[in-house]
Amino acid sequence: MDRKYRNFGKQFKEYREEYLDIKQLEAAERLSISSSALSNYERTDRDLTPDMLAEMKRTFDIPDDYFIAMLMGEPLRDVRSDTSKSAGKTGEIRERYRDQFIEHHRQLLEESNELREMIAIAASLSEKQRRIYFNSIKSNLAVFKSLVAKSEQSDASLPRPEKER
Repeated sequence: MDRKYRNFGKQFKEYREEYLDIKQLEAAERLSISSSALSNYERTDRDLTPDMLAEMKRTFDIPDDYFIAMLMGEPLRDVRSDTSKSAGKTGEIRERYRDQFIEHHRQLLEESNELREMIAIAASLSEKQRRIYFNSIKSNLAVFKSLVAKSEQSDASLPRPEKER
């Protein structure tokens, strides 16, 4: 990857935090990569591939002018220098991302009684209780992923039965 795109990761982190208002884990999940991989991109410890750049633009619907600024390493606040326009633009970008996220996961919401139940439980909690509830779910998810990975490793090490003739 051309070194001139190294700042893209830092720019993406700013865009993710300031414009989309999402955590690294959510962004990584949407990109189908680990949060440590995304962290490496954002810290510029790892070069982004052209495919990953395109995937980030598509997944987060990054407007062309912001994407070009990110590629060029230009400050995002300068993209729309007219302060009256840029003040509302952050909210627009955030709202567009959230609408896209909801639409992307609409089918899961419609089909999953368990997910709707979890959301209903979260809605009934105070903000502090909700944070604890979601953090406990994330902790359980980490355990689940670890168990799945171990299961896949043990399945891969088992001898495959020969085909019957």
